[in-house]
Order: sequence, then structure tokens, then C-alpha cells
Amino acid sequence: MSRPRPPIYFVRHGETDWNVQGLIQGWTDIELNPKGHDQARAVARALTRVRDFHPDFNFVVSPLMRARQTMGYIAEALELEPAQITIEPAVTELGFGVWEGRPFWELKASPVYPPHPEDRYFWRPDDGESYEDGHARINRWLDTLDRPTVVVAHGAIGRCLIAEIGGLPRRDVVDLTVRQGCYCRLADGNAWWFDVSGDAA
Repeated sequence: MSRPRPPIYFVRHGETDWNVQGLIQGWTDIELNPKGHDQARAVARALTRVRDFHPDFNFVVSPLMRARQTMGYIAEALELEPAQITIEPAVTELGFGVWEGRPFWELKASPVYPPHPEDRYFWRPDDGESYEDGHARINRWLDTLDRPTVVVAHGAIGRCLIAEIGGLPRRDVVDLTVRQGCYCRLADGNAWWFDVSGDAA
């Protein structure tokens, strides 16, 4: 079990056209599509109903456009000032290097992609990052947290975050489900997903 951390509300960015097409995004700066905007608005409204929210929370977002657009709706719903939001490179999506813009099925069918989940945790694409790399930078960021935090980020780096809080083994990290249009409360070594009605998802 990992050491105690302040509670974190994790939100994955809303849908993009590349999500729909099954393309690997990584560091490529893709915007939300119309459904993604709707998802971000709905999650923002849902967060206004979270009971333990407080103005002194940290609000942290990846530098990539799809995450910043999603945080924009949250900031509007919670009436945040721009100075309350930190753009944080540590929560940027994993870089997938030469595979960005290519379909996931092609990567999974490639002989360069390890067949076993634990090996995939350590696999680093050319010009990209491994899950191990992402886990290391998430750990460094977590060590700076001194109060509850809302973070808007991405699927792969979200897996690293959830795995660290939950103390999950490496073999489980790569295949964790990280949903769009929901939010996740990470506290006390657990991850609870909620839909936009505030019900368990």
C-alpha cells in the first residue's frame, strides 16, 4: 500500500476525434470534439455537487489543449480565477513517440509491443515514454501535494496516478480502465468512479 496522500479528484479530458478513430494521441495536441465538450460540461456540473469541495483545493491541468478545454468548463462551473489553476507538465499524457497518430490496433499487433502486461509497463516506444517513466513523474508530483487536488489529465498518465494511489502491481497498470465523462475520487488507497449524476460508475 502506498503512503497516504491528500484526496485527489481525477478527470480525464473529454472525447476527441482521435479517441473515436482509435488513434494514439500522446503529446499530439488534439482538441475536444462536440461530444467531448458536452462531457466536460457535464462533469463540471457534477463537480459543483461534490460535498467536500473547498476553495483552497489545488486545481491542476495538463498543458495539452484537450485537458485545458476540459478544465475550462470546470473553472467556469466552480467560478475559479485563472490564478487558481496550475498548468502542470508532470500530468501531461505519456509520450508515444513514433506511434502517435497511428491506430492502437496497429501497435497491439506489432512485434515490438510486448505480449505480457508487466513487460508493457517497461516498454518505451522510440522517442516516447514508458509507463514506468510516467509513474516516476507522477510520484514526483504527488510528493509536492499538500492539500486536496482536482487534476484534469489523460488516460495513460491517469493509470499511473490511480495505480500509485491504489498501490497496484505493475502488471495491472497498463490495462486499467480510465473513463471519459466521469470523475474519480482517489483517497485512502482507493479509487471511486462517479458518473455525472454523482452515482457510482
